[in-house]
Formats: sequence, C-alpha cells, structure tokens
Amino acid sequence: MTRYWIGVAAARHVRIAVENSFAMFAHGRHSAALRTRPGDWVAYYSPREGMNEGAEVRAFTAIGRILPGEPHEQLMTAAGDTGWQRNAEWLPARKADIYPLLDRFSFVRDRGHWGMYFRKSLFPVEPVDFALIAEAMGVADAFGRAGTQED
Repeated sequence: MTRYWIGVAAARHVRIAVENSFAMFAHGRHSAALRTRPGDWVAYYSPREGMNEGAEVRAFTAIGRILPGEPHEQLMTAAGDTGWQRNAEWLPARKADIYPLLDRFSFVRDRGHWGMYFRKSLFPVEPVDFALIAEAMGVADAFGRAGTQED
C-alpha cells in the first residue's frame, strides 16, 4: 500500500538529496528511513535555506517517490558523520509556497499554529493532502499517473 509523507529539511539539504537521488529524514536516523517503503511518495517542506539559519523559504521544495531497495548508510559530511538514506526519484517540480495550502490541508486544524504540524522531521499525510502539494508544485499529472499504479 502506497503511503504519502512530508519530510522537513533545509532547502540546501533538499537540493543535495535531489541532485544525488536519495531521501534522508531526521538527520539520518535509521528508524526514520525505515518508516518509508519503496513506492511511497515524499514531499519535502523547507522552512529555511539552511538548518536553523539562512533565508526563510517556507515552501515545498521537492516531490518524488522512494525507489526499490533497503535503506543504506552514507557519509553525510566531511567530518565523517553518516546517516541512513533511501534511493529516491524526484520529479522536476517548482517550489510551492505553503501559505496558500494551509487552509486546504486536512491535518491543519488550527491555522494560527500551523507550524507545529511541521516540527516533525517526517510525518504521514492523506493522499488528498499530497495531491494538493503535487498540484501546487506543477506535477499533478505526473503524480496522478504514477499514484494510480500499485507496486
């Protein structure tokens, strides 16, 4: 069964993941990588350009699908830190501002405190919520075609 996820990561980190065809969550925690499965869809939300620094982004910055295979450990920084990641295929999508979507998401029950929903590094969402993100990112057609295929 296909599941739909929102991952939260700095835009700079998302670009690295997209360029290298992988997905990583919760600073590379193995347990987070294990939550996703091949065929699952992921959209990254980026609050800022860097981790707790840089310009505000507050947008969805990537959308794609987890590829077959198990999570694997990978070097993350020059300092020798490693993290767990999954291979992913990212759609060519545009950045989508979160604000126009907030009143449409089924999981945001209090717009005044919408940020609390995005404090987790990875959380599941309903297909209808994910479809809103895909539409806002300009990939609704590609997502719809792929989303109808069961693995």
